[in-house]
Amino acid sequence: MPGRIFAKIVRTGYVGQVATAGMLLTVAALLMFAVISTLEPVAKPPVAKTAPVSEPVQQVQSPALNSLSADPANTTPALPASQSNSSVSAPVEAVAIENNAVADSQAISELWNGVITQKFGWRLHPLYQDWRYHNGVDIAGGEGKIVPALVNGKVIEIYTDKQYGLTVVVESDNYIVYYSSLASVAVQENAIIKIGRPIGSMGITLSEPEPHLHLAIQTQDKQEYLAPHEIFPNIPE
Repeated sequence: MPGRIFAKIVRTGYVGQVATAGMLLTVAALLMFAVISTLEPVAKPPVAKTAPVSEPVQQVQSPALNSLSADPANTTPALPASQSNSSVSAPVEAVAIENNAVADSQAISELWNGVITQKFGWRLHPLYQDWRYHNGVDIAGGEGKIVPALVNGKVIEIYTDKQYGLTVVVESDNYIVYYSSLASVAVQENAIIKIGRPIGSMGITLSEPEPHLHLAIQTQDKQEYLAPHEIFPNIPE
């Protein structure tokens, strides 16, 4: 009996120790949880986002561009401020003027290559068969052929004459020139014209049905008609 009692007491004491140890472990775990909770870091307030400060960006040129800009031979000099744009187009204008001069000279040469069909002075009219005073010369040419100005001057009158047809009158420094028997006119009254510029085109009249230019020269006072050969020696005979 004594041996059984001792074993029971021993078994009861072992169970109590285990229970005590379990309680201690539970308490220790609770304490550790409490400590860890107190040690949790405090949340920091959010930081406001600010726009990044832009720094000046320096443009980097490639070595090829740097070499071009540094080479005086490849640098195009700027026009001076006093130079106008009109000077840039001067060569084009010069070419245009030169081309016009060549065309004007050719038109005059072609006119002088024509044939005189009616001379200056008294003549027997081929159509009416009577003697009439012809105040100029008739230079034959193709219908519509350009009639160039033979003097510098001002167009003072444009009209249609009963005998000589459509007429342009140009006053120069020394004479008054009549371009008649025209089919069309390329100038206006009061226009300033230069030698060689188109006056109009050759036409016909009722009394002279062949295409031609009737050219007459008059003195400034309009008192006398002059022989065109005296003023323009190149007129064909």
